[in-house]
Amino acid sequence: MSNQSVDSAQKERRRDPDLVAAEVAMKRAARKARDRARQTGTGVVVWKEGQIVEERQDSSAKS
Repeated sequence: MSNQSVDSAQKERRRDPDLVAAEVAMKRAARKARDRARQTGTGVVVWKEGQIVEERQDSSAKS
């Protein structure tokens, strides 16, 4: 294995700094949206199994 292929493999593993925490931020936003929906008695629209559906949660349920 040459040094060049090792260097390119390391570059591929580096993550874009703009995306490092994106998944964490999106999960946090989803949790907040579900909490707000529970507080207001409304649903949250999500993509599930290839369809757009509205999730409704019991106001006494905890996530």
